[in-house]
Amino acid sequence: MTDEGADDVRSRALDAYLAQREADGYLIETRSSLQAVICRRHSLHFVLRWFARDGAQERFVVSVDQHCKVTSVAAEPVRW
Repeated sequence: MTDEGADDVRSRALDAYLAQREADGYLIETRSSLQAVICRRHSLHFVLRWFARDGAQERFVVSVDQHCKVTSVAAEPVRW
């Protein structure tokens, strides 16, 4: 399989994962063909961001490896 074909498979794996997360209420902040940053905000986000920044939203960096395995790790909070 060519690198281009492998990247297409990896991109489709990421698409499927992101579709699942969107159904769970996550929003896609940024996305490339092999990586994305997603977040889910608490319903009281605009109040909590002043008092409990860590509880205001969840952010994750999602990436796909060469074996089409999708992983997510906690992302740094947005700095204001």
